[in-house]
Amino acid sequence: MNTSLRFTLVLLGLANFPALALEQSQEHAMPRTQASNLNCQPPSTAPAANASQDLFDQYSWQLFIAVNWPAQAGQRGDPDCSKQPGDAGYTVWQTYKTVEETFLPQGADPGPWNSPQRAKSLGIINIAALKNSSQVNAVDQAVGGWLIDQAGNPTYYDISANETSYNYIVAHQFYNADVVSKANNINFPYGVIEVKSSWRILTPKDNASHYLTMLARVATFDEQGQRTGVTEAYLGLVGLHLITKVNGYPQWIWSTFEQIDNVPPKVQVNGVWVDQPASGTAYSYFNPSAAPATLNQSPCDWQPQGAHLVCVPKPGTTFQTPNPLNRFTPIAEITHAVNTRYRSDPDLQRSVLKYYQLITTQRPLMPDNPSNPLGQPTPALSANVTMESYIQPNSSCMNCHSMATPVRSPYKSDYSYLFKFANAPVGKTIKEEE
Repeated sequence: MNTSLRFTLVLLGLANFPALALEQSQEHAMPRTQASNLNCQPPSTAPAANASQDLFDQYSWQLFIAVNWPAQAGQRGDPDCSKQPGDAGYTVWQTYKTVEETFLPQGADPGPWNSPQRAKSLGIINIAALKNSSQVNAVDQAVGGWLIDQAGNPTYYDISANETSYNYIVAHQFYNADVVSKANNINFPYGVIEVKSSWRILTPKDNASHYLTMLARVATFDEQGQRTGVTEAYLGLVGLHLITKVNGYPQWIWSTFEQIDNVPPKVQVNGVWVDQPASGTAYSYFNPSAAPATLNQSPCDWQPQGAHLVCVPKPGTTFQTPNPLNRFTPIAEITHAVNTRYRSDPDLQRSVLKYYQLITTQRPLMPDNPSNPLGQPTPALSANVTMESYIQPNSSCMNCHSMATPVRSPYKSDYSYLFKFANAPVGKTIKEEE
């Protein structure tokens, strides 16, 4: 473990954590006095399409709790139902196969699902880039831009999927860019869960007990945002997209959560939404002194480099300049009530999950309407401040993912951007097929 990381962990009270350990920090275990009301298994069905937002938000919380249940040792994707949220170890979704494990160099077969867990490694800093780029593995360019927190550190992203998704990809050899670029019938089975996560580096000023945490290797960058190497870091989860294809919902259901200290909550005063920062809380992405015109603005000055554009810091800024954020669409009152109900559940008080909140659940109001294949996304907007930071006013998960295709392919990929990570076999590139 490097000296700077050990110094940070000492100040955080976590000096005994081995570098890149498979266990995360959680709150200290407390004796259980009663059976838990929580369910270690994800909900098997979703509410009816015309059900209230309240029921869909409860569905999201049930899914969130289940995928954040401690995983069985040596068994990817399965909960250890003898444990409770808050017990040590990776959560279920942290044992899902990441894109790095699924889409290997040269389009190689990634092997069986239950391969040994590897040390975590995060290198993506621009989650929007992959969606909007036709370049193979162009993860740090195109639209969007990186996100620097108020401590001057980048936000890192990872994407993973459950066994149902993984087995479908492997069975059809869709890990191979040459194969998947020609596929005109991508159709995931029901039961697929994709997870998109965002992480920030925790500093001595942060309360680590308020975060789901992990030690990981992360990419390092110079002042212009160019990669310089890899280091170890102690990370806290700040955002989580849960995307699941449920029977009756071919357009999927979209749930997004955030850590509660990303930006301050809002309240209505005389019909106007205003920020209500909690006294003594240092928000990870909010600067109360920032001018309104500087909020939620991409840091990028796009410059041509070869056949594509790359993000260069705007004049007067560097890769360490914080990007102040605020929430554009307030959390709905119904969703806020569901958050309060679940976050105060006695069975979650041992867990860091009580420091997270649902932002919204987006789903199709009319999933089976042939005249409207998208199904009328409801609510119309859905944005996680750590993932759709700069496009919040018009962000819709369903609209965006309805346009997903593999690399250099005209065919839709069933609302999934996973195939943008596929690599071509050795000695062959997708471009050669054009």
